[in-house]
Amino acid sequence: MKKSLTLPLLAISVLNAQFSNAQNWTSIPTPVTTNLILYDIDFPAGQNDIGYAGGSNVTYNGHGTVLKTEDQGDTWTVAWSSTTSGTGVTALYFLSTDTGFAGTQGGNIMKTVDGGATWTSADFDPLNDQGDINDIQFHDADHGVLTTNYNGIYYTTDGGATWVPATTNPSSGQFALCYADATTLFSCGNGQSIFKSIDGGATWTSSQAGSGTNVNLGVDFVDADNGMVTSEEGAYFKTTDGGATWTPGTIPDQFGLVRGVVMLDLDNIFVCATPGQVFRTMDGGATWTDDSGMNFDPSYYSILFTSDGTGFVSGSGSTGGTILKRAPLTTHVADIKDSDLAFSTYPNPVSSSLTVEFATTSSERVDITVVNGLGEVVRTKPVATKNCITTRTELDLSRFAAGMYTVNLIADGAVIGSRNITVVGQ
Repeated sequence: MKKSLTLPLLAISVLNAQFSNAQNWTSIPTPVTTNLILYDIDFPAGQNDIGYAGGSNVTYNGHGTVLKTEDQGDTWTVAWSSTTSGTGVTALYFLSTDTGFAGTQGGNIMKTVDGGATWTSADFDPLNDQGDINDIQFHDADHGVLTTNYNGIYYTTDGGATWVPATTNPSSGQFALCYADATTLFSCGNGQSIFKSIDGGATWTSSQAGSGTNVNLGVDFVDADNGMVTSEEGAYFKTTDGGATWTPGTIPDQFGLVRGVVMLDLDNIFVCATPGQVFRTMDGGATWTDDSGMNFDPSYYSILFTSDGTGFVSGSGSTGGTILKRAPLTTHVADIKDSDLAFSTYPNPVSSSLTVEFATTSSERVDITVVNGLGEVVRTKPVATKNCITTRTELDLSRFAAGMYTVNLIADGAVIGSRNITVVGQ
């Protein structure tokens, strides 16, 4: 999936000059200054202080490292490292600030319950060689999905205690996946393949046939209909009909591997790429701007935004693990009062689908979180908002245990409205 890249010296000098003038993203020093590829980065939902980045000292069968921040990404320390081959971390997902999962180059799943200080490792399918675990995603504390190089996709319904291979599996290696809603997922990989599941990852069907030898590398959806898949040679594909059709596009001045994508809403989308570059569109892909400047040293692998709008990118470079940070995006949420008219949840009590409505003047996003009786965030949903309208979205609570919960609206890292609900279960 990697290509050697060469450009005339004039082009290199121009692009490096462009990078030196870019101010949106700041390079954050990491404690490992040589031989570290940070394949993934994750901040547990519902907070902005604690985050993790995982990687390997080499591309294949390497030694694993997990970095941790407790100050919103300004400084990072080594939380865990290994000298054992095959422990290189290729995927991360944290359910909370303490409990998380890591996929390795040896095909094992590692789990921590103490904030990354210690990890237990398990070969979740001893009968098959998985190769690298390329991505891990959870919808809630019980339901998760992962992709492997050699043996397709696995899913769990018991919080990662056991992983089951999908009964209808993609025929080609898959590199990234995401939840579009509680049971709808998309994955992408070799041959520019895209696959879709509507049953939580148990079965998959082709959403787009492969074309040539290029690899699709990143995928993100804002809802069950609208999503983007990124690929090689600056290419991407967009859908507005749940993957029934895909419209191709190309990011100008990017000829490499577009590995990561984040859709903040239908219009505001960020991607990261190799050579090291971050692009942004504010019109759904009609036009793109270089948000960081190109640098031929780093390779960027993963991009995310925390609940307060702060951006992070992880990758590699000649100085070791590379982490970029972007100041919070402006999220203007005006005149949201804690009243029934401005913020409502119904029905209450609820057994399956909860409707959440709120008034907003934002063109960015609001996060909706659901908190259980223990104070744990058990669901987070970013919601695209539009100017001067009422935003309405649905939350699937059918798998939630009966009890009292709190639904919060979060903007700029602050709770701007709360509602208590009762889940009665089914």
